[in-house]
Amino acid sequence: MQPFCLQHVDTDGDGEPEWLGLYMRPSDPPRVHAFVMDGSTWYDLLPVEKATYGLGEYAVCEVSVQDVNNDGRIETLVFGYAPDQNELLHVFVWDGISYALLAPFEGNGGVRLEDSDGDLADEVIVGYRAGNGLVWEVVYVWDGTAYGWEWDRHRWLQRDRPHLYPSTTPELALISFYLAVDDRDMPAAYRLLTSTAQAAQPYETWIVGFATTLRVDAAAVHQFSHTSDDVVGVAAQIRAYDAVDGRVIARLWDVEWTAVRTEAGWRLEGSSAEQLDEWELAYYP
Repeated sequence: MQPFCLQHVDTDGDGEPEWLGLYMRPSDPPRVHAFVMDGSTWYDLLPVEKATYGLGEYAVCEVSVQDVNNDGRIETLVFGYAPDQNELLHVFVWDGISYALLAPFEGNGGVRLEDSDGDLADEVIVGYRAGNGLVWEVVYVWDGTAYGWEWDRHRWLQRDRPHLYPSTTPELALISFYLAVDDRDMPAAYRLLTSTAQAAQPYETWIVGFATTLRVDAAAVHQFSHTSDDVVGVAAQIRAYDAVDGRVIARLWDVEWTAVRTEAGWRLEGSSAEQLDEWELAYYP
């Protein structure tokens, strides 16, 4: 056994460094295996039984040792990669006997850590490719005992610009509208409104409503009514982050739009919104 990745780091929080290593075990296909050597004692860091890709199938040295969720314990994070663009993350923690698997994550649109809510603790972001250059992301948050699904949102798979905002379905029109707002591409967002909506509110007036907007996330996008083949109701939950008097305020909204089919694609017309929650961010990432 020859490790392709080896770090001398404190993995159990006792103040003394251990050897953390990754190696490839011959199999079909080959699989990444992880271990910790504490003195002369060997510990395996094991994925869930019958995991499709184990810890990964490619020899990539991407590990991190940190208190990732602010629970007072040191976690060992092993990132992995597998066919079909699948990315993996396994979070292990020393429980006094072994390195227990705290949580496994897998997504074909990326897996990363991000303080998405400004609480100074990283969440786990798992992405799934959704087509049209989009990725659907799920935000997992540590609740003190386990990671749980807190939020989902739509993002671009590639961060480069400019973007083409798809509107071939009512759902895509809504997603694209809020992505354009999040991109600060306000002309593109305005173009996703119907001519009737634009006539009711000129661009110079409409854009003022977003003067304090820092970020927008659209989640739970779905159709809720069907007036005709050309007119449907589409809804979403929106998280909007605004700069208010030197603070960052987050608001959660239930939003409903009327979507209208046009020659250029689906466009948004009238809307209604109900505020569900509001909170201040301790830190804006």
